[in-house]
Amino acid sequence: MTPRTRTTTPVDALTEALRERIDARVEDLRAQGRTLDLGDVEELAERMMAALPTVHPLDQPLGPFYDTAGLVSWLGISRQALFDRVRRGTVLACRTADGHLVYPSLQFGRNGAVRPGVVEAVGAFTRRGVDGWSIGAWLTTPTPVFGGQSAIDHLVLHRSSAAAVRAVADRAASDAAAWAA
Repeated sequence: MTPRTRTTTPVDALTEALRERIDARVEDLRAQGRTLDLGDVEELAERMMAALPTVHPLDQPLGPFYDTAGLVSWLGISRQALFDRVRRGTVLACRTADGHLVYPSLQFGRNGAVRPGVVEAVGAFTRRGVDGWSIGAWLTTPTPVFGGQSAIDHLVLHRSSAAAVRAVADRAASDAAAWAA
């Protein structure tokens, strides 16, 4: 029987990368005469999963989304700190019909920071009382203003350059003022 070639999925690659890093940490600790204490493995697994966005029925075009518990865990902040960021307009939150807040993952970079340009746009609309779903729609709707791209795509394509951030921030401020008028 010939062995089958297995296609490596992103999940397989992540699992292998974690295994390699854990094995290396175990060896480093062993060299120091210590052992790795993972504590409650299920709790650790839950905290690691919190770094991954959840699936939500409203995932297109805004999603996937983080829920409050997952985002608090990933960012390593309190719920109060997260809600303060939402109130100040530095994190985009959308309230679901059942009253829960969800946070579009598209606003975050890999390190958990809100992307430059998104912060300015969310802030401009939030100060004018615009709801999260409308802000999300503004961020993800293609427009001639950004060469047929959405504000998010414009920022990503231009790697959040100063010019791209300024263009998005200026347009958001202009549109937010017009919407509130």
